[in-house]
Amino acid sequence: MSRTKLLTVFLIAVLALCLQLARADIYMHSPRGSNDRNCERDANRRNANRLFDSQNNAAGGYACPRAVGGPEVKTPKMFYYEGSEVHIEWTSQHSCGEHNNYCNIIIQYMCNDTVVGNHSVYGDYYAVRDGIPKTANDDAADTVTENDYYNLVYGVHEQYENYYKCKNRDRNMGLFIGDRRPGNKAINTRQNEGGTRYGFECVEERDYYPYWADSPWVDVAVFTDNTTLCDFYQQNSQNVAPKGECWSKDGNTFLRYNNIKECIESNIGKWVEKPAKGVDAPLCLSNNLIAVRDNHLGNTQDGNMAHFKWKVPFLDEMPKDANGKIHHENCVIRIRYNISTTEMPFFTDAKSNFNYNNPSASKTPITQDPWDTWGYDTELHLAVNTDQYGRVFQDRSYVFEIRKRPTDVPKYTKIYNLNVRGKRGNIVQTFPSTEYDFVPSDLTVRSEDYIHFQWTGSDYNPNRTPNNAEGGPVDKAQGGYRADRSNIVQLDVAGMNVPRNFTFNTMFLNENGKADKELIHRLAFLNQNIYDNTTCLSKAQLKQKYKTDTASMELDDKNCGKLANTPTGPYFNGGLVRMRASGKFYYFSTRNNNFSNRGQKGIITVTGGRFSSANSNTMGIMALLSVLLACLMFLL
Repeated sequence: MSRTKLLTVFLIAVLALCLQLARADIYMHSPRGSNDRNCERDANRRNANRLFDSQNNAAGGYACPRAVGGPEVKTPKMFYYEGSEVHIEWTSQHSCGEHNNYCNIIIQYMCNDTVVGNHSVYGDYYAVRDGIPKTANDDAADTVTENDYYNLVYGVHEQYENYYKCKNRDRNMGLFIGDRRPGNKAINTRQNEGGTRYGFECVEERDYYPYWADSPWVDVAVFTDNTTLCDFYQQNSQNVAPKGECWSKDGNTFLRYNNIKECIESNIGKWVEKPAKGVDAPLCLSNNLIAVRDNHLGNTQDGNMAHFKWKVPFLDEMPKDANGKIHHENCVIRIRYNISTTEMPFFTDAKSNFNYNNPSASKTPITQDPWDTWGYDTELHLAVNTDQYGRVFQDRSYVFEIRKRPTDVPKYTKIYNLNVRGKRGNIVQTFPSTEYDFVPSDLTVRSEDYIHFQWTGSDYNPNRTPNNAEGGPVDKAQGGYRADRSNIVQLDVAGMNVPRNFTFNTMFLNENGKADKELIHRLAFLNQNIYDNTTCLSKAQLKQKYKTDTASMELDDKNCGKLANTPTGPYFNGGLVRMRASGKFYYFSTRNNNFSNRGQKGIITVTGGRFSSANSNTMGIMALLSVLLACLMFLL
């Protein structure tokens, strides 16, 4: 079979189909998905073309994970230890895993540690980056151009070479385009006829999977409604399969031909294969595992947010570049969501395109806004947009690092990441993002495992106070209260909303089985210097300062009880922690948990502990009885 026919048969895996009125957005909540935002303080993103084409509502996404400021502010980025488990969580607006459509979810990551510049204040910056504001009032949300590539202000994911090849390569003419008339290059698709640019993303690569040309993305997982196609997805992933492209015979000029036959027959080109990435093929799973209903940015049928437990690759299992280097310090995750109706079988191809020269001979299954009787007594008029009957949505994370394990943590030891999702505001204000929650909120570990307590947020949220969010610090550049902060404090039982007394803390023990005071306070106060009454004001100091103005007390920048003076802004790294006591432990965030407004609670179940700590419920009752007994003795 010729290369051209192979392209027609195998490479028409259209990654998206949906009705115009079914805004089938996808939003990644953990890790924090940007939805193309950066440091806008507004409820809506400013620039939908910044890095990628999300097709999502402008209200979605989380603001940049940093404290307010320009290059002088360098908030640490999230990192995940190699071999650890990360919960990737998302919501999708239209159904998946149900009978109303075809649906696929594709999860990928990309890393690039190439140093592309050095800022006199910020230092080195890299080929993959979020974009750093010029000043505290800047949002760094403009779209990068070829000339701006080396400017720290601009975010970059795909490199310019990726876009250059895309705009010069012929599009795949074997694909179904319905009644649309896209241009002839790979930047033109049925979903993007005019070739609008989004960062340096390749439009055709975005819309189709598995792609037939070179891509910077490493495939992680595919959720599909047709698992008989798993072999196809896995065998054609660039993880394991090389991808070809056409170059001039002297190797100096990239040529437009997208298949070996036309390249060779041009008499000026040679077909050059880009090697496979040399890593395992992606997992392929049934989308029944993540089934959600229509018109619902909510949980799956089991009551949890749709998620995938990603085992972060070990560094020696990651792709190497042409020089043998492993890139792992500047990475992003991409999730793509495609839906198709049953009018559009998987292998619908160019033979079903609308024939403008002979419309009556057309075999296209859909036309724009059809108006017909379909056998009824009068006409029905449908809402059908043919560039959206086959549609991809996507979201991407901010930049993170995959980090080598500490030398004293062997490969066989499990590491679980415990993170936070959500942003400042009430449930309506944050939608389609979410209010705060722990991720995962219910975690079971063994005592020999590690939990990596780490989370981030943003100080660039819309101003939310006083009843819609808690605590400072104030935005010193533009005013208002925008900061995300979360902490962990043990509860007696899940239904309670005040901390367990420190004396009875059983959740975090040291090697001697005693309460680990340093760790407990680190997780509760986020490394604030609570013993310095000049940077952390006591309740008495705040009352002296504000008298009866409790609202000002709560928002004071030195109210460390409200976590307002954290040393690394919205970012916190609690480190690797071993749970030494068996039991079921309940915890919450004292800043954000606000009964009848929002709850931020979690559960950790530990088995095989060195210490036979009583169940949290039992210990809580014992603590309560102890207090009651003391009160009774006092009264006597």
